[in-house]
Amino acid sequence: MPQLILRQARVEDTRSLSDVVIDGGRVRAVGDASGQDADEVIDCAGRVVLPGFVEPHLHLDKALLDGVRSNPDGTLAGAIAVTGELKSAFTHEDVLARARRVLEAAVLNGTTVIRAHPDVDPIAGLLGVEVLLRLRAEYAGMVDLQIVAFPQEGILRSPGTEKLLIAALAAGADVVGGCTYNEATLDDCRRHVELVLDLAAQHGVPADLHADFADDASDPRYALAEFIAGQTARRGLGGRVALGHMTSLGGREPA
Repeated sequence: MPQLILRQARVEDTRSLSDVVIDGGRVRAVGDASGQDADEVIDCAGRVVLPGFVEPHLHLDKALLDGVRSNPDGTLAGAIAVTGELKSAFTHEDVLARARRVLEAAVLNGTTVIRAHPDVDPIAGLLGVEVLLRLRAEYAGMVDLQIVAFPQEGILRSPGTEKLLIAALAAGADVVGGCTYNEATLDDCRRHVELVLDLAAQHGVPADLHADFADDASDPRYALAEFIAGQTARRGLGGRVALGHMTSLGGREPA
């Protein structure tokens, strides 16, 4: 007898309704299961059944900060300024409470995988990683929480960050992050990429880099996708490197 049957569900935008048979945590059949019974049966009454949602980019340690101090002018620059001021006063209890609220909202709305990017730098230390390690264990039965050790303040311009990234990976972070535009010079931005990808190769983890922050493709800091791709291939990391904040692609030629 299967664990669960979802009866009269709408699947993949079909006109007819289907039964979904689930056993051992997997979908075993989609169709007519009217003659079958299960440990649990849920009547979906024609509602749509979807796979779990995936959230690939979430800053849980900095979520809901508007409730702590509002953005003074509603701009991105204003949000960055407020976040930078508040981060130095973060506590485990504060980050835990805000992150838990977001996690619970995500789970209740059908999210089953989250990749979160807590800041790792001399300002925040490993606080965000430590909180998310606790939440990863606490919510393990409801959501797969991947933790990215994220150098928001840069690496070269923020001495000590590289050692903190290594410590975060040793503590259990799943992914090494990058913030490639947040260095003083273009050469340092490229070096940032190399450091992050070296850590990914050395520690056997994926990499996830925020690669730009504007749609101005004339700024070479925001046009490093090809360089990152080349460095990824050189290290044999194909398929294990993700880029976020790719807004500058909208300002470049289609090719």
